[in-house]
Amino acid sequence: MHYLYIVIGGGIGALSRYFSSQFINSSINIKFPLGVLFVNCIGALLIGFLTTIFDLFSMNVKWRLFLITGFLGGYTTFSTYSLETVQYFINGAVKHALVNILLNNILCLLFVLLGMWLSKIIITK
Repeated sequence: MHYLYIVIGGGIGALSRYFSSQFINSSINIKFPLGVLFVNCIGALLIGFLTTIFDLFSMNVKWRLFLITGFLGGYTTFSTYSLETVQYFINGAVKHALVNILLNNILCLLFVLLGMWLSKIIITK
């Protein structure tokens, strides 16, 4: 039954990401993905805020699954990456935090390039 909270939250989060990003990009006429930056920053803010609130007040796990795993997971996975990295820093695991930053940024960029390259290979055959 817990999966249902994640699915509903994720769907709402994904729609929120789409509409938020589109609104920002259409409101500001520059050639930079400000909508994505906005979504990532708001997602990071919300995951920090909600995680602390849930920890302080021992909130029902259903709300955590719906809001953090579902909604914010659908809104932006960057928020989860940000939370995990900050938690490493808070726990004194600076090496792990820096490795997490480097691996997530470098590998994800490389995997985007790999995906683009693979699609061109498949299309040209």
